[in-house]
Amino acid sequence: MGLKSTIRHKIVNRKRRPLCDYEGKCKNLAYKEVYPFLLEKKHEDRGWSYLCRKHFKQELKRLRGKLPCSSVD
Repeated sequence: MGLKSTIRHKIVNRKRRPLCDYEGKCKNLAYKEVYPFLLEKKHEDRGWSYLCRKHFKQELKRLRGKLPCSSVD
């Protein structure tokens, strides 16, 4: 029995691309993969997530430029 993925995907050029999972409402393609659990104690219970460009810039501003991330290929 396999685990079901909670990450939504969209097929683009025959490749699976993750979608933004900001509050489960955004349907844009993911721009960055972020790791909020690497920040401070209060974010320790959060895992990682995918964010589109709009929500990535919004979270980066909210956290004053300290958001560990990697690009999505």
